[in-house]
Amino acid sequence: MHPQGLTAAATGARSLSLLDISNAWGWVIRRIISVLAILHCLAFIDRTMIGGALPLMRLDLPMTDAGAGWLIGTAFAVPYGVTALALAAMLRGRRASPWWLIGGVAVWTAATLVTGAAQSTTMLMLARAGLGIGQAMFVPVAIAWLVDTAGADGRARALSVFTSGSTIGRSTALLAIGALLSLLTVLAPVDPANPLSGVAHWRWLFVITALPNIVMLPLLVGIRRSAARIGPVGPLPDGPPTSPLPAEVRWSTIALYFAAAIMPVLLIQAMGAWLPTLFVRDRGLLPAEAAILLGGVTLIAAPAGQLAGGWLMTRYTAWHDHVPAILLTGLIATLLPLAALVWAPSLAGAVVGVAMANLTLGIASFCGLFGVQMLSPVSARVTVNGVFLALVTLVGVGVGPLLTGVLATVAGSGGAGTVPAAGALGAALFTTGVIASCVCALAVWAVRPRYRQRCAA
Repeated sequence: MHPQGLTAAATGARSLSLLDISNAWGWVIRRIISVLAILHCLAFIDRTMIGGALPLMRLDLPMTDAGAGWLIGTAFAVPYGVTALALAAMLRGRRASPWWLIGGVAVWTAATLVTGAAQSTTMLMLARAGLGIGQAMFVPVAIAWLVDTAGADGRARALSVFTSGSTIGRSTALLAIGALLSLLTVLAPVDPANPLSGVAHWRWLFVITALPNIVMLPLLVGIRRSAARIGPVGPLPDGPPTSPLPAEVRWSTIALYFAAAIMPVLLIQAMGAWLPTLFVRDRGLLPAEAAILLGGVTLIAAPAGQLAGGWLMTRYTAWHDHVPAILLTGLIATLLPLAALVWAPSLAGAVVGVAMANLTLGIASFCGLFGVQMLSPVSARVTVNGVFLALVTLVGVGVGPLLTGVLATVAGSGGAGTVPAAGALGAALFTTGVIASCVCALAVWAVRPRYRQRCAA
């Protein structure tokens, strides 16, 4: 064959090989996105389940509203934050091994099972701490792994799918509580002859919801092996960032941005923790009814907000410079539906308020996380995500439910066996939203010029 023909054949073979690798890598990326999004959903089911089960848990393990807020939020958030910060320091400047993901799933699954077996509030706090440690090993690494492998063009879309897993998880947890409690009423009624009737129904909830995690572990191991076989097609750990940002991290700018981006999450966590109790107290619903109603509404509205945020950032790339203003707008827009879900005279009005609040908060929280990726060079993405998620959990999860619980207790919503005051919990939740909006507004005012300058660098 003519040398020129040999060259052409070799070039064609090489192109075909690169095309095969590209197609194989695309399949792996789609599988990675799917598995990580499902696990993110399961993570939020396990961390959120306690909010919907709380009215039943307090029958066996009495606690004040402030104590419940501590258990739901702070007992989970502090270990999560410490673990995420430690992980960020350990992995500074390099990518994390997928074994962190696998280990994290195993740890939080064990903690979920312990929650169902807890015989005291102390044991519950230890189980919540284990849950926080396990999920801190998973979420920051998963986001960095996802963003790096998806590339600049698919980053917003992949991230919106992943974050929608959290909103689906929160709503699915409530739906699962309602469905499982109804099912357990049939399968394990109060009957001395039935061995299952001696176990409180809320304990079965945590045992059952831990099972899908065990099923997902082999799939997580599988995508690790698939990515290893194809090779390092994605961005290299020490390579140039896929965004135009310089490689150094401006922590002063990032810290101000964190203050703004955390506030929507704070309100989301406060709502997730206290809306089931609010609808039981002020709307007269049974725990199972409140869980099914709120879960169904959140299942539609919250992922729609996350996906809408991803679509906006993909469709209107010029808006990337205005992410802080967009997330502030979404948070402030939540105050009106928040007032509706608290004070609307009818249940239908309250449900509409829940839907609209989840939609606007979904957009705001997604934009907050997307802006973090815009500010993060590739070599520091695991570190920045780890610090951000640590602070999100410490402030959002740790302070949001606790702040609302303390405000409700001060307002006379409950404590030490007293009868809850009608409307106090709703007023406390709305006050939490106002506080979050004010803090976010101050942070956006301070960071907006720095953010635009950083993105234009």
